[in-house]
Amino acid sequence: MKSFFLFVLTVCVCTRVPAQIRDSVWTQTDAADYKERHNDSTTWDMELFADDLTHKTDTAWTYRLKPALHPLPIPVPAYDWGYVNMRITELAIPGRTILGATYAYAYDQYRPKPAGDSLAYYGTFFNILILTDTVGDDTRALMINSRNAPHYLGTGKQLTSVGPVEFAQLSLASGENFALISQQYFDLRQGRTVLVAPLRDGSVRFLQLADSPESMRSGAAGDAYNNEVIQAFQQQLEMDPRVIAFFTQAGTLE
Repeated sequence: MKSFFLFVLTVCVCTRVPAQIRDSVWTQTDAADYKERHNDSTTWDMELFADDLTHKTDTAWTYRLKPALHPLPIPVPAYDWGYVNMRITELAIPGRTILGATYAYAYDQYRPKPAGDSLAYYGTFFNILILTDTVGDDTRALMINSRNAPHYLGTGKQLTSVGPVEFAQLSLASGENFALISQQYFDLRQGRTVLVAPLRDGSVRFLQLADSPESMRSGAAGDAYNNEVIQAFQQQLEMDPRVIAFFTQAGTLE
C-alpha cells in the first residue's frame, strides 16, 4: 500500500511559558479571560507566530490535499501545556480498506491523570476509522492543533469515491468532548470511537463505540508502549462482530 499524506502541526507539541490558570475548573471568568487575552495583541507570542508563518511557506507544509479547516497562522497568547499526540490507525478486515487516527492530549489541571499510572502522559479523546475505496498518496490529511490551549483540536479528511469524509474534534477545558463528522454531531463522552462507512449510494453510516485506548506515554521511551496500546485497540476492533458487520454491510464501498 502506498504511503498516505499526513500533516501534523508539530510546533504545537510543546511550549515553554507558564500557564495563567487559577484552578482546575474552567469557569465563565476563565472563558472571559481567554477571550480578552486573544483580543489583546500585547499578550501574543510573536516568536511563535513568526515560526508558524515560516513553516507555512516551507515545502514540507505545502498541502497536496487541503485539510479540513485550513490552518492559516493566527497569533495567540503565550501558553503552556500545548501538548498533543496523534497516531495513525488501520483495521485489517478482509475486502475492506479502513483507515483512521487516534487523537490524544496531555493530562493537565483540566484533564486529571488517572491514579496508579505514574507514566501516563496523554489521554485518548477521539478515535476515528473510515472505510474508503480511495487509497494512495494525496488521499487523506490529518491534523492536530494546540493553538487554542487549554482547548485542543483534531481535524482530518479522507477521500472516497462518493466524496470526502471530513471531520473536526474539540476537547474543551470545560469538559466537553465532541466531533463533527460529515456534519453529524457526536458527543464523545458517550463513546470516543466513531466508525464511518460511506455507501455506494452516496450516503454514510456511523457507529459510535465506547472502546478506546486510554493513557499513552511521552517521548521516545514511550513509543513501544504506545504502539502496543494502539495495536491491541485495533485487534480488539478487528475481532468485534459489530465492527465486522458494520464495515461489510450491504452497499458499503469495497
